[in-house]
Amino acid sequence: MTVDAVVIGAGPNGLTAATLLARAGWSVELLERRAVAGGAVGSITTDRGYLHDWGSAFYGVLHTFPVLQQLGLDRRVAWAHTDVPVAAVWDRSAAAGVMRRTAEATAAGLGRDGRAWLDAVAWWERLGVPLFDAMMGPVGAPLPLARFAGRTTPREVMATARTLLEPVEDWVRLRFADDPARMLFASNATHADIGVDSPGSTPAAMLLAMAAQTHGMPVPVGGAKVLAAAMVEAAEEAGVVVRTGVDVTSVVVRGGRAVGVLCADGTGVSARRAVVADVAPTILARDLVGEEHLPGDWLEQLRRHRYTSGYFRVDVDLSAPAPWADDALREAMVVHISGDMDELAMSQAQVRRGLVPDIPQLILGQQALADPSRVPAGAAGLWVECHCPAVPKNAKRGWEKRFADRMLARIEDHAPGLRDLVVDTTVTTPLDLQALDPNLVGGDVGGGSASIDQMVVFRPVAGWSSYALPLGGLYMCGAASHPGGGVHGMCGRNAAGKVLRDARVGMSWVRARLAR
Repeated sequence: MTVDAVVIGAGPNGLTAATLLARAGWSVELLERRAVAGGAVGSITTDRGYLHDWGSAFYGVLHTFPVLQQLGLDRRVAWAHTDVPVAAVWDRSAAAGVMRRTAEATAAGLGRDGRAWLDAVAWWERLGVPLFDAMMGPVGAPLPLARFAGRTTPREVMATARTLLEPVEDWVRLRFADDPARMLFASNATHADIGVDSPGSTPAAMLLAMAAQTHGMPVPVGGAKVLAAAMVEAAEEAGVVVRTGVDVTSVVVRGGRAVGVLCADGTGVSARRAVVADVAPTILARDLVGEEHLPGDWLEQLRRHRYTSGYFRVDVDLSAPAPWADDALREAMVVHISGDMDELAMSQAQVRRGLVPDIPQLILGQQALADPSRVPAGAAGLWVECHCPAVPKNAKRGWEKRFADRMLARIEDHAPGLRDLVVDTTVTTPLDLQALDPNLVGGDVGGGSASIDQMVVFRPVAGWSSYALPLGGLYMCGAASHPGGGVHGMCGRNAAGKVLRDARVGMSWVRARLAR
């Protein structure tokens, strides 16, 4: 079989790239080794009737960028919200920092920091939106940069650049007077791997906080699997042939060019124009392409690509809603249980050193508040995750159960009596995540660290941020490529644009040669 493009891997980026190539008139075959498409966007339902999103769970960032509407995910999926998208707790004796559905309502609950919160939202609407549009799009694309530059001044550009490099703990300390606003903003940095005391930790916190303030924390009714199915529907509607249960074992290289793939069952697919991989770059280079086909200097740079800590997940099935001491948390879609800024920074530092953290910083979801179909009538569930090394240096036999118990105890500090409501728990370690999807190397769902030396022009290899690899016809579109991890589809969208631009340039060259 021969098609215009073969896409390896049906994660959100692979599905996005395949869909946009097919809409451009290309014949596209998408091959996924797992039995179901979606990558780390998926759900399982237990025998007791509790639905667990085993990977991603919240999609405020998806709602911020163009893929949502381009693929029709705004209409293909029923989205559910609560009136409290995000809350942060750090001390049993302190009131939570609470985000409401409108900026004005959030500000009203932040006391003397209300004005500063509204100022941050106003900055986001004026400069943040065009800035992050430029940052998430193709590197150096002139139009988004022009939109941003047209709204500001050279001095403000320099101030913004400093903000992007600033540790988020410093950013919030200078802008907010009290802990509720500081922790409400800074705790969003826990979704990335950069310490709150490290340069470059502000952008992730800014994007997630403002996405939540603008769009809420939407969840798909019926679980993440519904979102994955909608992305498959969009791809197939565009003409993509999506094949699951097909394990690609190698990329076929002929004449210095990727010309197709071979599969474990002995079949193959030839590609006239492109092979596009939604695959971890180390797996792509070592296992699928073969390092003998790639230049040594590129491989040397790739070896510097760092995967970050994995996630340790606990799904907590409850017979009734969590008994939060702070009533505001009973409405919160996401609760960050982080400790104070010092405890948060120390926890992140321990994880970076390969240690199980003494005080785990938790990201907790209560999706059933907005979507009761996920649990039995009257019941509830908690989706809990924490950064954790895949193979901790300080781990002893049975560490997984002890760490899960530590996480539950941390929740119970803020929800006394929680354990009395526990029906069951499901523990998923970083290596369990890797077993579910080998592209989640060590349980890293972001495709590699989001440190400033691994972003933009450095992602995944310095000088190779344009999705084309140093082998003709071969492209990558996964989370290890720019702009990085998260369910937003922009890696796939940008990669598809690069593939199409290269094809147009190639055809123009051929026509020019034939015209001579």
